[in-house]
Amino acid sequence: MDFFTQQDKARRNTGWLVALFTLAVLSLIGLTNLIIGLAVWFLTQDDTMQRGLSVVAYTDTNTIAGLFSWQTFGLISLAVGGAVLCAILYKWFQLSAGGKAVAESLGGVRLFPNDDNSDYQQVLNVVEEMALASGMPVPAVYLLEHELGINAFAAGNGPADAVIGVTKGCALHFKRDELQGVIAHEFSHILNGDMRLNLRLIALLHGIVFIGLVGEMLARSSGSSRRSDGRIAVVGIALMAIGWLGTFFGNLIKAAVSRQREFLADASAVQFTRNPDSIGNALKLIGGYSSGTEINNAHRSEVSHLFFGQAIHKLSDMMATHPPLVDRILKVDPDWDGNYLYRSSETRERKQSEDDVERQQKRDTFTQTAITGAAISAGIDPEQLSAQESILDQVRNEIEEIPELLYQQAHEPFGAIALCYSLLLHGEEELRTRQIALINQSDFKGIAKLVMQLSPTVDKLHENIRLPLIELLLPALKCISADQYKTFKRTLMLLIRADKKTDLFEWCLFQLVRHFLAGEFEVDKARKPKFKEASQVSDEYQLVLSLLAHYGHDTEADAERAFNRGSGSAGLYNIRILPLDDCNLERFMESVNILACAYPNLKPRLLTGFKRCIYQDGSVNAIEREIVSSIAAVMDAPTPLFLDS
Repeated sequence: MDFFTQQDKARRNTGWLVALFTLAVLSLIGLTNLIIGLAVWFLTQDDTMQRGLSVVAYTDTNTIAGLFSWQTFGLISLAVGGAVLCAILYKWFQLSAGGKAVAESLGGVRLFPNDDNSDYQQVLNVVEEMALASGMPVPAVYLLEHELGINAFAAGNGPADAVIGVTKGCALHFKRDELQGVIAHEFSHILNGDMRLNLRLIALLHGIVFIGLVGEMLARSSGSSRRSDGRIAVVGIALMAIGWLGTFFGNLIKAAVSRQREFLADASAVQFTRNPDSIGNALKLIGGYSSGTEINNAHRSEVSHLFFGQAIHKLSDMMATHPPLVDRILKVDPDWDGNYLYRSSETRERKQSEDDVERQQKRDTFTQTAITGAAISAGIDPEQLSAQESILDQVRNEIEEIPELLYQQAHEPFGAIALCYSLLLHGEEELRTRQIALINQSDFKGIAKLVMQLSPTVDKLHENIRLPLIELLLPALKCISADQYKTFKRTLMLLIRADKKTDLFEWCLFQLVRHFLAGEFEVDKARKPKFKEASQVSDEYQLVLSLLAHYGHDTEADAERAFNRGSGSAGLYNIRILPLDDCNLERFMESVNILACAYPNLKPRLLTGFKRCIYQDGSVNAIEREIVSSIAAVMDAPTPLFLDS
């Protein structure tokens, strides 16, 4: 899936969203003026019933005409606009914490890597596999433990602070492959740029419905007299009516923005898993489940568009945030017989083992048909979704190659810290002793002893397994406290600088860890896109590509051929490879940070150039993967996928 193109479309959808929002606010301003004007006129006409409607003929400020003066209109419009803006800013501030703010508002509790519940562990394992398969950091997982409906969501401002949320029903009733389809669907929302768009939608729509919330408070409030109570109640009811209209507009906007993106996410899920039955059977099981995808939380209306399925079942088709379930099933399984799946949680494990063989037999037959059908519904050219080998098996193989001791420690916060330190230990005994002393001086009691226990196994670790191990331990590191993060980050930098220089692996490790933990513990410093053309970053690209070509090839001739292939793929035909001596690490870091300011549509060209450069000699070594993964992390982009030959 061309996720970068979809990110650019999502970014343009933000403009469409703002236009719809502006139209809705202008409509609310006009309606507010009309309703408040009529309400105030009615409340101020004490003698109307006694003297009749002849009062309208008067020209004082108690007439309807007087109430609709430009001054009054301006004041009401200013009040409405200010209230909407304040509500948006308040909600935006709440959401600045990222996906965890959304998950916690829904009553979600974080699932930790060392959780001993088998159902929850399966969720964590699937999220882990899907993250590595999609070139993304492993996100935190939240459980909505009071929600029995089968549903899931992804939320966050970007990959670094993204979270995956699942309901208890989702964890209990899905088999592993069905769960893979649902999680893959949510990952596609992250990669397509939908997640950031959805958070903006929450903030904007909160501004629209805020007027109705004020009206509800006024209607319930009490005044100093019955007469005052009546006036406040009338104004409150009027504002509640406006709030109802705001909710109406908000649901229309959500439906307009999100429905087609769901078809696209279904198509992406099939491409990720190479198994249309995974997402298809998940949808069929939802259709046969009594609770469906219903969410009962009080905040469900403002986040309903985030979920995998329709969170509110009572909405009309016009207001629905998701396409009909039947349509979604038919796009991934055109031969569906119309029967839903009915399964209790007790029979899930038995069915899971029975379906393993049958699933493999069906996979090759239906995969491309399912991708094409869902893609056409999403308005995507099916040729963009050319078939490729699934990397899920490769990811599982890499995970299985990690020694059991290191795998277990990677899922414990304390063990994850020790592993990061162990990976940075130097081969020279004197320098290694100095690094251990630095670790001893940190505030983590016993960490040096654990590092010494792990280091013999880490030293023997094949270099191709370093990157998967680093990616696996990130969720556990996100479980440490803010103070522990400061200590961990400071010690990490001291270990890197112990030999008074920084090599590429040390830079890669630090960038991966810092980038994906910063969203959890530091103020978000998202880079704004600046560069639309590759020529605007040609100097920086030349330096980064030159270093990559030198590190991946043995001879100058091979390095030059790799560089030329990469630069041509990026559309930069006039740059030449730099000598290795000119590619110092400090300039390399500065160049990568500048490349991170490219627009979404430019990023795939740049990353494709790096990938083609690496593949020039037909193989990919560990440091090449680590460099490109770190560059992609800094650029806030999915890591290019490197399939084993």
